[in-house]
Amino acid sequence: MVRLALQTVFLLVCLNTGMVVWADHERNQQQLSPGAAGQPSVVQQWKQGLAGAKLTAYSGSVTSSNSTLTIINFCRNGRYSYYKEGSWSVPGMAGGASNNTVTGRWNIEQQGPYPMLVYLTDQGQRGSFPVYLQANGRVNIGGTAFAAQQGGAGC
Repeated sequence: MVRLALQTVFLLVCLNTGMVVWADHERNQQQLSPGAAGQPSVVQQWKQGLAGAKLTAYSGSVTSSNSTLTIINFCRNGRYSYYKEGSWSVPGMAGGASNNTVTGRWNIEQQGPYPMLVYLTDQGQRGSFPVYLQANGRVNIGGTAFAAQQGGAGC
C-alpha cells in the first residue's frame, strides 16, 4: 500500500475514460491500495491515458515577441518523441529560432506518493518528472501544462 499525507484536495484521474474522482482530505492520512476494488492503479491509469496521446503546450508573449511550442507523442509501444521549437525577436533589431527533437522510451512509475513520468532517451539520458491532471483538464508534466489529444500520437 502507498501511504499518502494529503493536506488539500487529492485528484484521482482516469485519463482513458475521462473519469475524475475528487476526495477532500483536510490534513488526514489515507491509505490507497493500488488496484483496490478491481480498479486499475493510478500508475496504470496514467499509462493507459498517455499511451497513444499527443500532448501540446504553447507559450508566447506579444510584448517580448517570443514563443515556444512543445509536442510530446507517447506511443503505445512505450516509445516517445519530444519536439520543441522556439523563436524570439526584438522588433527592428534581431531575432532567432531553434528546434529540437528527442526520442526514447517512456513509462509511469510510482515514486513515493506520486506518479512520475520516467524517460530514457535514445542517447542514454534518464530522468523523471511528476505528472498530474490540473483542474482545467490539462496534463501537467514537470510544471508545464499540456493539452492532450487521445489517439493523436500517430505512432
